[in-house]
Amino acid sequence: MISSVNNRKLISVRLLAIFILAISVNTGFAQQEPQFTLNMFNHMAVNPGYAGLRDAITVTGIMRQQWIGIEDADGTKVSPESFVISGDSPIRLLRGGVSATVMQDKIGYFKDIYVRLGYAYHRPLGDGKLGIGFNVGFLNKSLDYGKLKPVDDDPIIKGGTESTMFTDIAFGAFYIQPGGLYMGLSTTQLLEGSRQLGSGGSEYKLRRHYYATAGYQISWIRNPAYVLIPGVFVKYDGTTAQIDLNARLQYNEKFWGGLTYRFQETAAVMIGMSVKDLSFGYAYDIPLSRIGGAGSHEIMVRYSFKLELEKTRKSFRNTRFL
Repeated sequence: MISSVNNRKLISVRLLAIFILAISVNTGFAQQEPQFTLNMFNHMAVNPGYAGLRDAITVTGIMRQQWIGIEDADGTKVSPESFVISGDSPIRLLRGGVSATVMQDKIGYFKDIYVRLGYAYHRPLGDGKLGIGFNVGFLNKSLDYGKLKPVDDDPIIKGGTESTMFTDIAFGAFYIQPGGLYMGLSTTQLLEGSRQLGSGGSEYKLRRHYYATAGYQISWIRNPAYVLIPGVFVKYDGTTAQIDLNARLQYNEKFWGGLTYRFQETAAVMIGMSVKDLSFGYAYDIPLSRIGGAGSHEIMVRYSFKLELEKTRKSFRNTRFL
């Protein structure tokens, strides 16, 4: 009888491990890379062509806690948590811009850490500017087997953390008109690397991701202090697509609020403000599916400033005084 109970517990533990792996892989195939609602402030993380286009040195940080309230049998939080810090700057000598991005994504007992370094070439196009860029990325993927607690000794589930490293590249193009249109196309994880996660572990394969985004600023004729910015963000991994429709109403370039709808998954409310060189944003996702828990929270902080280089004084020889 006792042996039967232990076997059932062991089966339950193995099912939990398989379930966590399935969530990681299934969300992974549609969402291997971190998901954010404030994607209109996160172009740099998914499109290397965006680097330096704003003619300012910009550092953006976004932190997301997804599906709050999901816990395992021991009460440990296993809800997805993600953060990204990206920075970019124009470099006139290179006729473009450079960028650096660091991301971390935790799903259950899995943790991914991304580091990406990129460059974008700029050229004027119509009333705006086009950036075409690439980046080289490194991904460290790890799984904490110590969080899995089998009843009996199991060679499949053992203590310790196993990890593996991927190297990859990404390409992108981004077009921006000041106070008008923006559009972007990019692809990440181009090499689709494959690695074994731990000794005796299953093979993990990266999926190529495709991103498309667009938006337009519409000013009120009677009161130009109000600006409506509708936008769309699409992510596709070759199997499934994720589509976000969003709209923000901005007042006097200082305060804004908006809504986002992610098809068959989430509706979100967004608010934000700007104070000189600092910008802040917050989004709350209202889940439209049972797995959504108590919803998701997201916070954005951005610091952006332009370097005003002093013009070199020129001297001229007066012909009256040779």
